[in-house]
Amino acid sequence: MRLLVIRSKATLKIKGRATLVIKIGDRISEKALRDIDSVLVIGSGISIDSAVPPSLSLHNIPLAILAKDSISILMNPIVTRYNNYRRLQYQLDKIKALSIALRYIEAKIKGMINILKYHGVEPPNIPAPPQDIEDADTYEAEIRLWESTASSLLWSNLQSLLDPNILEKLHIEYSFKGRKPRHPDPFNKTLSVMYATIYSLTTKALIAAGLDPTYGFLHRTRYSTPLTFDYSEMFKPIAIEATISLINNEGLPELDEGELTRPWVNTAIKYLYDYLTLKHKDTKKTPYQHLYLKAFCLAKHLEGKCREDRLTVVWSRAQYRRRKRT
Repeated sequence: MRLLVIRSKATLKIKGRATLVIKIGDRISEKALRDIDSVLVIGSGISIDSAVPPSLSLHNIPLAILAKDSISILMNPIVTRYNNYRRLQYQLDKIKALSIALRYIEAKIKGMINILKYHGVEPPNIPAPPQDIEDADTYEAEIRLWESTASSLLWSNLQSLLDPNILEKLHIEYSFKGRKPRHPDPFNKTLSVMYATIYSLTTKALIAAGLDPTYGFLHRTRYSTPLTFDYSEMFKPIAIEATISLINNEGLPELDEGELTRPWVNTAIKYLYDYLTLKHKDTKKTPYQHLYLKAFCLAKHLEGKCREDRLTVVWSRAQYRRRKRT
């Protein structure tokens, strides 16, 4: 995973056809595009030359921008060869599309439950997900309601995994109440950085599999890459556990103008990478490998060659070998 993170006030330009030039103050560095998997820009005050986005797109490198409480993923999926998967994706029956999206959400909810169990906390009673609904609009509404209800119940318990002193500080200084994407507290800012990293990686995986990340199943076009947001749901528990681990081990991250400082951005991504590269005890696969494997499974599923019950992977820390951090 070769992720380039731009946090400081910087200027990005393209040199020649395949070199990214980064200028921060008087310091200039160059990165060959062949050595970059994705670019993550955090915060405002960063200047991006107009030649940068098309050059990144030409090399299938997602440009993720996390600023002003929103995340945008820029990539041109047309540069990747067209194949049968996109045609099937566009023609997919809405009920079938929602069923796939629900699979990803169920995997997320199960992963969040596993986090609580791993840390010895009894999870709340979660209602059963909706099923056997033939009207697409009703089905979609029920999926959204179920996800909201389940997530709210789980976040109430997940807070208890934080160090009591840190949790108290979050409550007093930031009125912390769990996951709120636009909340200005260090926990949510850290989790948003990890989510943005996952969005960038999953976008590239979906395109590598021949799918169109701009055409989603449950998420809509107000998102730049709706399928990315559908697909990435099952990987979010990894970021949640990594964020909890980081804060309990390192303390509350520092903020600068409402965003994580550069050192804390680096720490957050290191913690996430540590979790993404853990190996499963049985399959020997890492979550990072599953980012791609499950994308290809989705593409094959549209052809009827990969069963729906194999579309997802459920995060469970207990199933992965311990890896000593350096």
